[in-house]
Amino acid sequence: MTGMVAAPPCAVCGSASARVELVAPDGRPAGWDQWSQDRKDTWQRRRHPEQWYLLFEGVAAGNGSGDPISADQARHIADAFRQPLSWAQVRAAGFYDDAGFCEECDAAYCYRHWHVTRSGYGYCPEGHGKSLDPHWSPEDFDP
Repeated sequence: MTGMVAAPPCAVCGSASARVELVAPDGRPAGWDQWSQDRKDTWQRRRHPEQWYLLFEGVAAGNGSGDPISADQARHIADAFRQPLSWAQVRAAGFYDDAGFCEECDAAYCYRHWHVTRSGYGYCPEGHGKSLDPHWSPEDFDP
């Protein structure tokens, strides 16, 4: 298996609802040539050549410089993002925001169309709500 990049399109405007990148062992992230030298140096220092990495940018949060994952996890995520995409399939990847998918609509929406509150809770264009930030809690609810 090689690395992959998935960016499910928003059902309203077509922009990416999220960005999921799997970086294979000894691979480099997409867009490497556009990275700053400091970011490249940081990546090289923390990188383990035998390790897969997951870079995730969700609707309201992401994992920054990425996280190491196992080859099995990488395979599982890659399977979840095979076309055609659906909420149930993407949900199996285990992302806290389902990569922007709304369960009730079975469609993905970008940040602009999720109508995200300051607390990280969002409402899709049809009014269905859910947490889009892994740090959201009911005490932070701010409609």
